[in-house]
Amino acid sequence: MSADIILPTALKTKGLIVSREEIWNKAEHVEGRTDSRVAREWLINLPHELDEAKRKALAHEFTQALADKYNIIADCAIHSPSKKEVARGADPRNYHAHILVTTREAKMGADGQLFFDKDLKIAFEWSNKKRDAKGLQSSIKEIKNIRQLWVDMANKALAELDVMPLDARSFKAQGVDATNMERKGINTENGNKNRAIHVINQRREFTKQSNRKAADERHTVEYIEWATERVEWATNRNRQIDKHIEGSRQRIERIKRDTKWAVREDESISRLIDGSSKGGDRNSDNAEWALKRSEGILRLVGTREPDLKTRKERVAEFEQQAKAVNRLIADRANAIATAPSPFDDNSRRARATRLAREQREFDTAAENHDRKTRYYSGRIESVNKQLRHIRLGYAQNLLDRHKEDNRLRVGWRESSDDYPNKYDYRQSDLLDAFADKFKLDKASGEDYRDYRKRISDMFDSAFFNENKPIMDLLRDPKAERDQYDAIKTHYDTFIEELDNRYKAIDSTMRNRLGNISDASRRTAESLSAPSYLKELDDYISNEETADANKALAIKCKADKINRTCQVLKLGMIGLRDIRETDKRQTHSEALQASSNNFMASYGNELSNDEQKAINDGLSAVNQPVRSNTMSYKR
Repeated sequence: MSADIILPTALKTKGLIVSREEIWNKAEHVEGRTDSRVAREWLINLPHELDEAKRKALAHEFTQALADKYNIIADCAIHSPSKKEVARGADPRNYHAHILVTTREAKMGADGQLFFDKDLKIAFEWSNKKRDAKGLQSSIKEIKNIRQLWVDMANKALAELDVMPLDARSFKAQGVDATNMERKGINTENGNKNRAIHVINQRREFTKQSNRKAADERHTVEYIEWATERVEWATNRNRQIDKHIEGSRQRIERIKRDTKWAVREDESISRLIDGSSKGGDRNSDNAEWALKRSEGILRLVGTREPDLKTRKERVAEFEQQAKAVNRLIADRANAIATAPSPFDDNSRRARATRLAREQREFDTAAENHDRKTRYYSGRIESVNKQLRHIRLGYAQNLLDRHKEDNRLRVGWRESSDDYPNKYDYRQSDLLDAFADKFKLDKASGEDYRDYRKRISDMFDSAFFNENKPIMDLLRDPKAERDQYDAIKTHYDTFIEELDNRYKAIDSTMRNRLGNISDASRRTAESLSAPSYLKELDDYISNEETADANKALAIKCKADKINRTCQVLKLGMIGLRDIRETDKRQTHSEALQASSNNFMASYGNELSNDEQKAINDGLSAVNQPVRSNTMSYKR
């Protein structure tokens, strides 16, 4: 509220002017030790019965007395409890002053500058031994004298007010035993303060535990989500390993088939080589026979025709053909000889080594697959146990919702601001409706173990996902309430603007109708009701409107329809009280028009009671007008 520097009177008269920074910089500079006391603080509670100006004057008077007594400089700061402190339970009357004083005498040099005595601190800072040697009283008695000085000044300021004077003595010194009085059932001021502090501490501890519990549950949910992702990854990985193993099996089978085929091909090639060698011998014999046959033919003919070849030419031709055949056979034999044989030792060892390596790889992959399968199966089982434990915790929260520690108590003036982690009245209604919908409350005669098993079986993962808003409410009522309030702000703003707008419209209509007390008010309200309901319908059908706000708007619409029915009924009945014929006719026509418009738009949505209210009003219109004249008897 304020902060002022108080100089001793001796320095004021000399005209010393000094700033706060200069005072404390010099006070700190003059101290030679790092652990020296640079300043001492006095804390005083200012009477709340005084106004702000008098409280400041009283604080400055006491501070000036200290400054003059010890010739020191004081820094007086007056505080009042802030709104945050009051919200946390502080007393709104806690006006107080912090007085920070120097521990050395303040002096003024010849140059007009401030300095502090380097050699000696003020007597108040001396030890009791030194004070006793100097003939001074002990420090505790000095403090009591200063306390008495403050009480005297405060009582002087309070003398004009009808309040109990302050006493510097303790309760024990006054002969008042607050503890014994409390034990006898007599409330004391200190007892009330202690009880208030105890309640505040209990609230803080309850809030701290609830916040810690909510944080633990959030961490558990996050861990479960992470574990679920890891389980899905492990499942996909297992599928990939299975495919790899199946591919390895297929490759091994294919290699075995290729080996058998190579053996068969080798045997076929060997047989072909043997057949080719025998064919070459037969070709040579056939060529020799052909030559001899040609010579015999020539001898029979006896002459040589110009187109017939000589024996030497034919022999040369057959030799060329034989060489070509032999060359083809040799090339084929060389090709076969250079190809790797499946029966060769090196090929057999290489094939055996490759098969053994692939078998080891297959065995290693299978072993890793089995180990990972066992690991992830254990993790999945652990996660499932945690999920079951958490689901049982949520179910238990639902079962314990009626306990006094979990919900606001009706009639105790408890609010969600004081107990943020308790279910408020709206949340309690939501949980009760949820329990009724799924029959989650314990039936009469049902065994408790069977009841818990039934609840735990119902609270599975699918049930959690389908009812996530309720589960969020069970987990953290404060977070759900904050989210609801943030969403509901849009609805509150809409309804406030709608009500204000139609209040102005109703006021204009009342003036046009003549403003005849309740009759005009009801008629004007019934005329504007269909338009009001139409805007509510538009708000409900808007896709951008949150579901929670839609539910509130639907309830508001139902209340408005019911109110409109009652207003029409009372308005029609009240026509008999209007004595002026023209005004009665005007109101009757307006009510009839509003009734027709209202029934055309919302007649299908009326309940039996609401329909009956409309009919009662219509039947009242046909009754004779009530006379307000008084009869006198003679």
